[in-house]
Amino acid sequence: MVWQETPSPGYPLAAMSFQDLNLRTLTPARLWRSLDAEERMLAARALFTHAWGDPSARREGEMAIARALRFREEAVRKLPVDKRAGYLAKAVQPADSLAGSMLLALHLEERRGLLSAFLDALGIPHEGGMIAEDHTMTPPGTDALARATEALDARFPSREVDVYLASLLALDPGSWEGLADVLETRSGSRAAG
Repeated sequence: MVWQETPSPGYPLAAMSFQDLNLRTLTPARLWRSLDAEERMLAARALFTHAWGDPSARREGEMAIARALRFREEAVRKLPVDKRAGYLAKAVQPADSLAGSMLLALHLEERRGLLSAFLDALGIPHEGGMIAEDHTMTPPGTDALARATEALDARFPSREVDVYLASLLALDPGSWEGLADVLETRSGSRAAG
C-alpha cells in the first residue's frame, strides 16, 4: 500500500491528513502540510526559542513571514515570539529547508525524550537524542525499526511517534528508508482495526 498525497483545500488553514502522504516521495514541506494546527504552532515556536538554534533558520522563518504578510523583515523581528510563531504556523507555506528546520526544532525542543528512546532502542549512540558525531550511520533494517517503534508506542502518543518517524524519513531518506514500510504497516493496522 502506498499512501497518495492529495491537495489540501484552504491550506494553510486545513491540515492535510497524515495518512494521505506518499512516503516514497516524502519531503519536509509535504510533511509540514500534514501537521495539525497545534503541531505547526509548537514547531514554529520551537524554531524561535530552541537553543540548538541555527540563526539562519530563524532568519529564513522571519523572511518567509515578511514575504507572506508583506511586512518588512525588521518589523517581523520585533514581533513577540508567539506572534511570529503564529504567523509562521498559519500564513506561510514553507520550503523544504524551513519546514525541515521546524521539524528538527519541534523534536529537539518538545520531544527529545522520544528521540532518545528511539535511538536507545536501536542501539545508536547519542547525546540527548542527537546521534553522536563520531558514529557512522548504517541504515537500520525494517525489523529493527519495527521493534524500536513498538518500544516507542509503549511510552508515547501514537501521533507523536508517527510524526517523528515521518520526520526522520523526510529529512534523511537514505538513512531511514525502512521507516516507509514501518509507517505503511502502522497505517494499515489502524485501518484494519
